[in-house]
Amino acid sequence: MQNPRVLAASALITVMVVSGAGPASGAARAATPSITAPARAEGWRWPLAQPHRVTRAFVAPESPYAGGHRGIDLAAEAHEEVFAPHDGVVSFAGRVVDRPLLSITQPGDLIATVEPVVALVVVGDRVRAGQVIGTVATGGHCPPGCLHFGVRLHGSYVSPLLFLGNLSRAILLPAAR
Repeated sequence: MQNPRVLAASALITVMVVSGAGPASGAARAATPSITAPARAEGWRWPLAQPHRVTRAFVAPESPYAGGHRGIDLAAEAHEEVFAPHDGVVSFAGRVVDRPLLSITQPGDLIATVEPVVALVVVGDRVRAGQVIGTVATGGHCPPGCLHFGVRLHGSYVSPLLFLGNLSRAILLPAAR
């Protein structure tokens, strides 16, 4: 289990990057587009049944090409059902390098991606939030027993927790001496 202070700091950094308040460096700020996401988006659902255990948090990259973790990893069982996180149209269902991946696009230039997933839907299918879209497979960047869930808004990765309403409240802590 992660330290609550680390989680709070991660949430604050995520909110800062999403709102465009990044590092003081002008170069880093210019590379991170200023976008906003709702505190809780109506109609969004978790891609897995409860319990929802985040095993790795979202870490915003400093630039589009920098390291980071462009989504959240959720504890999952092999062959567990995966649900559409929102209403939309399947825009990709196939393999990327070594992993089966599925993306759903919704109006407003918003794309949600889950991996590794064996798709039960095909490109062009309209899906509803909570509809079974596939099952957890193996492969990808996280170990077996994991589902990666990423969201892009206007081409930039944002934390899926912004849409699920599960972002920890940021707490400002005193500076270490």
